[in-house]
Order: sequence, then structure tokens, then C-alpha cells
Amino acid sequence: MIATDTYPKSAEETPKEHLRILVVDDEPHIRELIREYLSRFDNIETLEAANAFKALEIVQTQEIDGVILDIYMPGMDGLELLRRLKKINRHLIIILMTGYPSFDCLVEAIRSGASDFLPKPFKLTDLQLAVERLSRERKLIVENLNLTAEQAVLRELNDRLKKKIREQSILFSISEALSRVKSTLELYQKVTHLAHRLTEADAAFFWIANTDEAKLITMAEVGERKILSPYRCLSLSSDSGLVKVFKEGLPAMYVQDSRRQLQGFSGSLIAVPFAIREETLGILAAARKPDRPSFSEEDLFTLHLLVERASLNVENLILYESILLNLHSTLRALVTTLEAKDPYTKEHSQRVTEWAVKIAKQMNLPEEEIDSLRFAAQLHDIGKIGIRDHILMKPGRLTPEEYEIIKKHPVIGEEIVSHLGLLPQEKAIIRHHHERWDGKGYPDGLQGEEIPLLSRILAVADAFDALTSTRPYRKAMSYEEALAELERNKWTQFDGRAVEALVKIISKESDHG
Repeated sequence: MIATDTYPKSAEETPKEHLRILVVDDEPHIRELIREYLSRFDNIETLEAANAFKALEIVQTQEIDGVILDIYMPGMDGLELLRRLKKINRHLIIILMTGYPSFDCLVEAIRSGASDFLPKPFKLTDLQLAVERLSRERKLIVENLNLTAEQAVLRELNDRLKKKIREQSILFSISEALSRVKSTLELYQKVTHLAHRLTEADAAFFWIANTDEAKLITMAEVGERKILSPYRCLSLSSDSGLVKVFKEGLPAMYVQDSRRQLQGFSGSLIAVPFAIREETLGILAAARKPDRPSFSEEDLFTLHLLVERASLNVENLILYESILLNLHSTLRALVTTLEAKDPYTKEHSQRVTEWAVKIAKQMNLPEEEIDSLRFAAQLHDIGKIGIRDHILMKPGRLTPEEYEIIKKHPVIGEEIVSHLGLLPQEKAIIRHHHERWDGKGYPDGLQGEEIPLLSRILAVADAFDALTSTRPYRKAMSYEEALAELERNKWTQFDGRAVEALVKIISKESDHG
């Protein structure tokens, strides 16, 4: 029963959010009274069901915010309906009406998900309060659902941001590592090491195709020998999964136990084609042992980034190496032409280069410095092109005036190569190879450590070849005599360490006969 003698005078406390409330009761007059009362509020839409089955149908087909239902109904009671409604929509707010509430009934209703109770008979003010609580609870649920949705969006955005940061970090690592590469072979090695590290692989490989021999040749490899050994040379006629990657120009991911496709290897492997201008030239691959987790799509994407950046660098390096080779050949031709004019200096630059490189290696210099020395040493006398032939090829000793002209050749040499893209240290080698340890050399009078080390090494090699070569005004010295002369002048004309390194080299070569 419902006391209907008066309606609440104000509905100001009733929240204004739109609500759809389903009233479920087998007594028509109760449904009618509740509907009539709720119709006073513009924000509440009321639906009715005379039994549990009709209620289930409505909730399954329409959006319902709350349900007011009688606990005792024929066919299916309110508790069973409560449980079924909660399975359909766990966010549904349900108010139970009952005239005979027992403690056990209340406990079971709460456990099943009831939000509130209206004990019969109740006043309309009780109904209003229950609806207000329903509205507040619904508002909280909606806010929580919105918050949950926002959190899901934030999580997705955060995941995407993390992925983007990782991609940028990988790109930075790749760009930083490859920016210092000076040759294609070094690039293959760098890329393979990066593949091994970035994908946490047990082994990584880089192959380049030799189409004349119909083989994939290993250019670089990192990791466990047991994994690497079957892959060092692959025939392009085989049915290997790796050869398929090369032929089709498509990346591939092989999960564990792909033995037939991977030469008996039972772990996981990822491979991407290495191409320049859409022509596949090789493959980059990474492998993990069977006891490791398989690679992911993200690992495959990492390899793709690597070869994409590497292909640009390789193309530039090939172009650079080609230009450098042509330039080097042209400059060497000039030096050869210059030396050919004077039979006494024929092949001088080549011999000086060989001695200078030996000294640098004996002193354990880095390979990149040795490369610079090798290049500059072959051109160290190119400035003599600017000196008149009658002075260069004078059979006797030079006059002081002529000697001053000869002393200009290091500066002329530096000027010749200054516009040809040589490294600063390579230009410095040419300019300063006639400086003296005591500061009495030319062209700048540098002394001691002020003179670049590579220039000091070249000075010793240059002097040694000059002493052991015949000149118009004297015969060639023996190695022993030349070394003795250098020893007398170390720490005055020459860097003593470079002289001592040459002495050790000559000693070793003498021991080996």
C-alpha cells in the first residue's frame, strides 16, 4: 500500500538528470500510483512491467537507469529477477518493495545487488527520497563509467606515447651510431650490432648477395657461434626461408621449430630485406634460441627501421667512396707524374706511405688515424707541382733562395687539397710534415707536441726514405746508417717515439730475414 493523501510540496531536491525508471509490480494500481507520482518530474520517464518476464524483455531491449520492483510476484519473485537483471546490466540501480521484509531476505537482496528498499506501506515522500538516492547513485555510476572510459583512453594514449618514444629512441640510437660510419663494411657491422642489441637477440647477421656466385655472403655477424655457423654462406638456389625473404623482398617472422625453413634451427628468427632504390641487395636477420621467447611484431619493426636508415647511409657511402676513389686516383696520378720527372724520387710517396703506416701501427694508433695518414702520406709532396722544374730537378745542392722556394711546397700542397673535402687532420699532415721537434722547421715553426702526431710520423718516414735513396749529390745510405742518423736527431729534429718505433720495425724485419 501507498499513502496517497498528500504529495511532497517541493521537488527541488530531486536531481535533474534524465532518468528512465522501470516499475515492476503485479498490482496495477501500485504501478499506476508510482507512475503518476513520478510523472510530476520532467526529467523522469516511467516504464511499467506487470511481471518479471516483461521486465527482463524491457531491460534487454531498452536503456534503463533504475528499477523499482516488488519482491513478491507470481511466476518469478523479485530476488530472482534482481539477480537476472544484474547479469544483464551490473550498473542497474534496483530498489526493492516488500511488505514483509525478513533479515535473511534483506541480506540476500543486498548480496544480489539491491541498492535500496521501500518497505510497504510507504509514503510518497519515502518514494521521493528513494528516487533521489537512485539519481545520486546513478550519477556516481555514470561519472565512474566516464572516468573509467577516460582512463582507458589515457592508457591507450600512454601506450601509444611509450611506443612512439621507443621508436624515436631507436631512431636516435640508429642515427647516432650510423652518423660516424665511414665505410660500407663498417656500416654492416654497426647495423648488425644494433640489431643484436635492440631486439635482444642471441645472434644477428647481415648478408649481401653475390649474384655472380648465386650466394648470400655474410658481411657481419654477432652472437653465438652455434647459431651463426649454418648461415655463413647461403645458396640462392636453396629453399631456405631466408633466401625467400631475399627473393620476394618481404620481411618474415619464423616462430620456434621452423626447422625445415631455417637449416635445422629450432628457435625463432626475424628477417628483413635490405634494399636500395627498390632493388634487394641483402638481408638483415636476428635469431633467438628455443628457450627464449619468440620475437614480436615490434622487433620486426625495429629491424625494418634499421635497414631503412642503413640503406640511405649505404647509398651515400657508396657514392662518397666512389668520388673519393676517383679523387684519390687523380691526385695520385698527379704525384706519380711529378715524381716521374725525376728518376731519383720515383715512387717516393708510395714508399713513404708504407713506412708511415708501419710506424703508426707500431705505435698502436687507431685505425681511423692510420687511414688518414695513409691518404695524406701519398699526397704529402703534391705541393711540389707549384715549384719550377729547374729547382726541383737541380742536380746539385740548392742555393738559399732556391731552398726558400722549396720550403713553400707544404703550404702549396695544403692549398691544393683544401677544396677537395679532406679531413682537417689530413690537411694538417700535409702542411706540417717538415716541422721539427725543436721548432726550427717550416712552414710555421711549430715545436714538440704542437706538431700533429701524424705529421711527426710522416716526417720520420719521409726522412728515412730520403736517406736510403740515391740523390744526385750523394749515394743512398744503408738502413743501419739511416737509422743512426735519425737516432742522432731524435728530440731535436724528430719525435723520438716515432724514431724508436721505426727502429723496432727494422729490427723485426731483419730478424725475419
